[in-house]
Amino acid sequence: MNKIIVGLIVVLLAGGGIAAVNFFFSSSFSQPPFLELENSPQQKTALGRYVTYSSSVFEEAKDKKRVYFFHAVWCPTCKVVNEAFQNQEDKIPEDVIIFKTDYDRYTELKNRFAITYQHTFVQVDAQGNEIAKWNGGDIDRLIQNLK
Repeated sequence: MNKIIVGLIVVLLAGGGIAAVNFFFSSSFSQPPFLELENSPQQKTALGRYVTYSSSVFEEAKDKKRVYFFHAVWCPTCKVVNEAFQNQEDKIPEDVIIFKTDYDRYTELKNRFAITYQHTFVQVDAQGNEIAKWNGGDIDRLIQNLK
């Protein structure tokens, strides 16, 4: 009798744990990072100040101050910064474009700029060379770090 009760408790706890894990992952991530495509319908146009990175839009913006924001969907800090940039895009200077760059997808850019963790910002010149790099922060910190 005790073995049956212990067995039922173990099964219930295991089932509850699996359900909790499934709930956490389904509610925390809207889509896996590999599904964030360059030309997704959610991507803003080149006229925006905060856009999803694509090489074509990046090249079109050579006349602006360009900043990579290395973002990961699983990063809590990145989520906060992303929401701030989306909700306060008008506070980003007009001559600046921030490129939300998928930290997991664009490994060649991470290697080029020696990015070791997400929520890193890199400002580049018209030729794509690094002129400033910093970690974390909001729009005010972005403005302070711009060259």
